[in-house]
Amino acid sequence: MKAMTNYQRVANYLVKIFKAVNEDYFHSELDTPTITIQSTVGAYGHVTTSKVWSTEDHESYELNIGADYLTRPIENVVATMIHEAVHLYCMQKGIKDTSNRGVYHNRRFKEVAENMGHLIIDRHDTYGWTITSPSEATIDFCISNGFEDIQIGRNTGYSLIGVSGGKAGNGGTSIPRVKKPSSTRKYICPCCGNSFRATKSINVLCMDCNEQFVLTE
Repeated sequence: MKAMTNYQRVANYLVKIFKAVNEDYFHSELDTPTITIQSTVGAYGHVTTSKVWSTEDHESYELNIGADYLTRPIENVVATMIHEAVHLYCMQKGIKDTSNRGVYHNRRFKEVAENMGHLIIDRHDTYGWTITSPSEATIDFCISNGFEDIQIGRNTGYSLIGVSGGKAGNGGTSIPRVKKPSSTRKYICPCCGNSFRATKSINVLCMDCNEQFVLTE
């Protein structure tokens, strides 16, 4: 698979991930949202509470994956996608999973996210049951679908030029973030280049080349 370094390919890739999440976790019951990649202040993603995208004959919710956090390990990006899909599921089923204008995540959200989404949900003192981590099932899901890390992201510090009606700013100071190591390991055959991911260290022989796969990351 080619490295995810092109914006348009990443956008299409996220649509592919949602489709797999919908099929595997929600039995294809979810209405397909419009997938966007924008900066979401203080969050890895969001989903709208109404269908804000429309054409002449169709309306859809917006599901956004934070542009500043695309380069997290793929299992974390997928966990965010599942988190937002749980909100879509709850809206469609009439389940009240949040309060305080959608900010506070209650125990109903935790139950659905853990039971249907197989996520690990912990409690935040202010925002409730919203801290989301991938489970082993999430990692296995990524491996079985061949999902790879995304290698393009939007920097939080930037400058503006040619801004209409105002003075171009100097931008903000970029806050450095340490990338969390992936929970998976990538192995590649040094001969033919075939590759796969695993959740632990293993010894595997390529049956095509009779060469041992080597750990690359």
